[in-house]
Amino acid sequence: MRVTNGSLLILTGAVHQVVGLVVYRKPLLEMVHAGVFNSVGEDTSARAAAFWFLAAGGLMLLIGALCRWVERELNRPLPASFGWGLLGVALFCVVPMFETGAWVFFPLGLRVLFQARTPKALPEVLRPFAKRADHVDVKTVESEASLRAFLAGLLSYQPAWVTALYGVRRVFVRMLGLRQLGIPRPQHPRPEDIPMTPGSAAAFFTVRHAEEEHVWVAAATDSHLEATLAVVMEPTGGARKRFHVVTLVHYRHWTGPVYFNVIRPFHHLVVGGMARSAARQGPALGLA
Repeated sequence: MRVTNGSLLILTGAVHQVVGLVVYRKPLLEMVHAGVFNSVGEDTSARAAAFWFLAAGGLMLLIGALCRWVERELNRPLPASFGWGLLGVALFCVVPMFETGAWVFFPLGLRVLFQARTPKALPEVLRPFAKRADHVDVKTVESEASLRAFLAGLLSYQPAWVTALYGVRRVFVRMLGLRQLGIPRPQHPRPEDIPMTPGSAAAFFTVRHAEEEHVWVAAATDSHLEATLAVVMEPTGGARKRFHVVTLVHYRHWTGPVYFNVIRPFHHLVVGGMARSAARQGPALGLA
């Protein structure tokens, strides 16, 4: 289900090759009849154009396969330099020749740049949960709260505008054939109420892994995707600790990327608000 930049580049290369075989079928047949070996030589530009057209497509397929391996097997985004390179190639091609398929490198390059901005360096404890994730983002804040107090503040966050978003979401998911069982009501768990046992329920999440004063991982699974929320506490040497709030998304159906990419901007607003609110409320909750 995961659509990587490498997969898109492979698709671009495959379409490029099909177009080349159709457009340059005559000079390619001439090369076959000439025995292929040294059949381009110093001959007409048609054979040379056919050769370099297919050579370029072959390179796209090769580079796309390498990119796909990096994204899927290493679970790392492509570097921003590769995105800038794609934009440079696109510009180099379209300026002297508007009628070119190189226009496709513009959106692909921008996609690489956007994903390169998303932090992917995860603590080792989260790597098993992040394997083959389709989306990873990290929000980092500092607070004097304990892990349980921070989590209590995190799960308590539901201002009126977030409740309103749940109402809009309820209409949207119906359009995708999904369902939402009502609008979640605000909850205000205490630090001692935070479940730390795998399999325990925490709101609409299920705890997957937890270590006191270190890490808490919980996931919610639906027909279209699985969303994992994790918090990793990092000591800083003083009273304040650094909290990394991590979201992992694994698509399970074609509706997964459609749904998540529509709500993505709101996701960042909500999770960012949760992290900041937990950083402020956590110390007070820990003293309660």
